[in-house]
Amino acid sequence: MKSVAGLRAMNSIKTFAASLVVFMFAVMPGGAALGMGSAPGFPQIKIEAPEARMSRVIVGSVSVFMKISNTGKAEDTLVGARVDVPSAIVEIHDTENGKMFRKEKLRIPPADAVELKPGGLHIMIFKMPEDIKEGSEFRLVLLFEKSGEKQVDVKLGGADTQMHMHH
Repeated sequence: MKSVAGLRAMNSIKTFAASLVVFMFAVMPGGAALGMGSAPGFPQIKIEAPEARMSRVIVGSVSVFMKISNTGKAEDTLVGARVDVPSAIVEIHDTENGKMFRKEKLRIPPADAVELKPGGLHIMIFKMPEDIKEGSEFRLVLLFEKSGEKQVDVKLGGADTQMHMHH
């Protein structure tokens, strides 16, 4: 048989727990504090089929293509990239009417994918080493606003067959 003091302590704990639940429902509409409902979710970024091609127009430059999928419930944004090559410059680019231009960021919607491909969105790397050639590999680090850094190993293929004018 339990003591009177033990029963009082147990009742106090139950009363406190019940009060806490009532408070959470009062302060957090719809029970969101308990994970019941309107929480926005998180992005789930996946990188598929990364490949790189040397530019035929700009010596020491490489175009990188891939598919960036977001299977999560919130959007994310690609805000930059870098490579493990000293002095290289990495930029997000798009192409319109045959002219290439820099983009500050790239939105990755939830439950969707963005394709980086020749003649469209891509990542440009300038000032690559002179001895880089087809078959070379390098590590590309993609910087996402919410998902942080994603490392991708990229193999350099042949020359890019698209002709773009750089702005």
